[in-house]
Amino acid sequence: MRRSLFGLLTLVAIAGLLLTTSCQRAATLRVVSINNGTTLRSDIADYVTYVNKDSEEIIMYQAEPDSVPVELQYVQIGAGLPTWTPYEALINKATIKYVGSTEAGIDYSTYATVVYPLTEYVSADPTATKTTKFWLTAVSGTMKDAVFSGSVTEPPEYNLIDLVTATVTFAGYDSVANQTVQAKGQFQIEFGNFYDDTTKFGK
Repeated sequence: MRRSLFGLLTLVAIAGLLLTTSCQRAATLRVVSINNGTTLRSDIADYVTYVNKDSEEIIMYQAEPDSVPVELQYVQIGAGLPTWTPYEALINKATIKYVGSTEAGIDYSTYATVVYPLTEYVSADPTATKTTKFWLTAVSGTMKDAVFSGSVTEPPEYNLIDLVTATVTFAGYDSVANQTVQAKGQFQIEFGNFYDDTTKFGK
């Protein structure tokens, strides 16, 4: 009888251990929002016009980068046991893939995928109530020059040039949990010749 009871208790203990292991929650990184859920209006260039000593009108331009606010959330419970070091994910890169459309009448459907190195720490919150915010370069000036170089030689009309869906993949690692983390999010970009902020020219 004692052997049977001991064997039953052993099986219950093993089953409980397996259940605890199977219920352990993996690291969950989630994109809460990018650009606060709104569309980014990206001006392809800032133009300035001046007249030189020969009375010739000269047009100059520069492409400014655009940044967007990002909000991430990281949930990590682990085995449910306390750790000396809190769980924390280091987000070390963001990969952005751009897909254009022809809604504006011009096909800029081919965009190069870009990878931005990051050093953003996102602390884990088992209650899934806390978030981490930071800024991300969504469009670089170099990209604008490469894609829209034919449109910035002189000011086009003030209008929309292309509507783009940007998919951002954030990737990183939690050294305490010994796990990689990844999350994806999307936002819209309107490329066009919009209001020029001449006060930034040359800065």
